[in-house]
Amino acid sequence: MREQLKGQELSFTDMAKVVGEKWQLLSADSRELYEKRAGTMKETFNSEFTNYKKTDQYAQYQDYLAEFKAKNGQQEGNDLKNPSRRSH
Repeated sequence: MREQLKGQELSFTDMAKVVGEKWQLLSADSRELYEKRAGTMKETFNSEFTNYKKTDQYAQYQDYLAEFKAKNGQQEGNDLKNPSRRSH
């Protein structure tokens, strides 16, 4: 699909329409294959990201972001996704 759209000057919205139309044309079996693959990839990502959030690198990056936001006058919101990141 990517190769078919490469070189065309389409907006993101137009690309999404083309991809959506192609998705609708796929058989249910083909869609199921892609959905299973996406599910597996999502589980892998979530597992790896959970592990990453326990690392010093993640804590350092969160500190960097807080500093950056403070310097640029942005309010730091609550870290709802990982409120206990420092406890690891």
